[in-house]
Amino acid sequence: MTHAETLERIRDLQARVRELRRASDNPAIERTMQLLDLYCHMARWELGDVEAMTPEAEGR
Repeated sequence: MTHAETLERIRDLQARVRELRRASDNPAIERTMQLLDLYCHMARWELGDVEAMTPEAEGR
């Protein structure tokens, strides 16, 4: 898998995780999705795809 393919798959996964987090009415699931979002963000950061330190700061 290429670098670009890896990043695309992580971005897709992160988008789906964020969707699940927004749709959840269970605090435990919401927190788990928040952690998964953070791990996806960290993976993208390590691959040079983002500069923000936290997922919440990505859109700024």
